[in-house]
Amino acid sequence: MVWYSVVLIALVSTMSNIDRGIINLLVQPIKADLALSDTSVSLLVGFAFSFFYMLCGLPMARVADAGNRKIILTSALAIWSCATALCGLAQSFWQLFAARGLVGGGESVKGPCSMSMISDIVPRHHMPRAFAIYQLGINAGQGGALIIGGFLIAWLAGMPPIELPAGIVIKEWHAVFLLCGFPGLLLALLMLLTIKEPVRRGRKVRGSVPIKDVVKFFGSNWRIYLPLLLSIAIASIESFGMIVWRPAFFERSFGWGPEVVGPLLGTMMLISTPIGLGIGAFIAEHFVRQGRNDAMLRVVFLSHVVALPLAIAMPLMPNPWMAFGMGFLASVAASMAAPGQNSAFQIITPNEMRGQINAVYLFSISVIGGGLGPTAIALITDFVFEDENMLRYAMALFVAIVGPIGVLLTWLAMKPYGEAVRRFDLESPG
Repeated sequence: MVWYSVVLIALVSTMSNIDRGIINLLVQPIKADLALSDTSVSLLVGFAFSFFYMLCGLPMARVADAGNRKIILTSALAIWSCATALCGLAQSFWQLFAARGLVGGGESVKGPCSMSMISDIVPRHHMPRAFAIYQLGINAGQGGALIIGGFLIAWLAGMPPIELPAGIVIKEWHAVFLLCGFPGLLLALLMLLTIKEPVRRGRKVRGSVPIKDVVKFFGSNWRIYLPLLLSIAIASIESFGMIVWRPAFFERSFGWGPEVVGPLLGTMMLISTPIGLGIGAFIAEHFVRQGRNDAMLRVVFLSHVVALPLAIAMPLMPNPWMAFGMGFLASVAASMAAPGQNSAFQIITPNEMRGQINAVYLFSISVIGGGLGPTAIALITDFVFEDENMLRYAMALFVAIVGPIGVLLTWLAMKPYGEAVRRFDLESPG
């Protein structure tokens, strides 16, 4: 049941990323239907989700540190699945903004609960492998959103608008949201019925740790957490920005519509991600066996160094297949970071604080990365190049500026992280 539970938790992440990412393939029809600019669309994709994720993240993480994580996670899954379906009823920018916000609020629960549960299910020496499976679920959702969205767009092509009461008109892009929202309810029921709440290991206190104690712990260990969180935030800004605008890049630069680019990009992610995760987990576990205290961040640093030039080159390629191939290599390299990155926080964080510290970690990824990345590229397109067809150059410039900062911050985080692992003496299981 150990690995079954890990896989089921990973499937929850798959569903969350489908519900979060399906909008990426619908940028062009939403933009045309609601008469929006790239910047306005980026607010729907990033800020609306991230703002409510931020509001709900820490309070729900405190609940996760003290409550039944299985019940909390399944309830959140049901809420954000319904919110995804509500996106399919939106008739204006603000209605879609509110529905996306509800998706973000619901999904803020997923990370703290999932990562805390996995940390209690598997022993430390298997954490890179377990978090590789978890990350595979995340990337399967990102790829699945593109594949499912592309097929649904093709299937729904030519669908006449459906008029409902209260002035609601359902068009093709609305129907995609509606169809993607409901499967999560079935997964929530399966999880509720088939897995158990894991026993918390290495816990020193019962109940939720007071915020002042968490702040004190974080403050006394800021030399470890600050550079680590900053490096993750920068990498996430780059990653989310490129993921969100990649479908629009292929459509604007090469004329590939969403029904073509969605399945291709989704399949690319489903193939490249397991390769990168497997390589990353293998290298991380190899470094652990060698006794390297900074093993997890060594892999993250290597991943960033290799991925950076590939990510810059991808949008500059002269034809779509070369861009596609470069994107595949960049995806493999970038995916190598996830097992070590996810494991790093669990190793140095006390059990009773994992939910709240993970909330800060996921804030760096989802709020800062998801909120700023898409909008940063949109702002470069709208206000630097002032031409939506120059999106490819905006993407390349964006990575060339942001990427090296992430590499430097990861390098700066390695030494204090290694010292923390040695000081905390976490060689014992759990």
